[in-house]
Amino acid sequence: MVCDVTVWGADGGDIRSVGELVYTASGFDLDYTMGGDNCRFSVRGDSVSQSRRGNVNTELSFRRDRETACILLTGELTGSIPVKTVSLDIVCGEEGVSADIVYYLGGAKINLKLSAVIRKENI
Repeated sequence: MVCDVTVWGADGGDIRSVGELVYTASGFDLDYTMGGDNCRFSVRGDSVSQSRRGNVNTELSFRRDRETACILLTGELTGSIPVKTVSLDIVCGEEGVSADIVYYLGGAKINLKLSAVIRKENI
């Protein structure tokens, strides 16, 4: 379903994009663009992942109260950085989805908020 995506806390400001939302048996996949890169935000039960491909290539995974990793896949910057998820709130509904994630990437605290509102022509 075509949706309007807003991401707060990424690249230093609000990012708006048109996306494609697909519900699955245990969550959803949301494809959108950010800074010209192709992104996917996926939820499967209590596991969340975010990937970005293009100028920046990363794979982040989130699990509440667990340490995971951010994998960097860009040229000489290949490697991983620890991710510690503090809070992870995901909402799925008929009108779309939202996520509010607070995590530490290395030593920096980040609050990532994402919403995808399904366009009315899809409902």
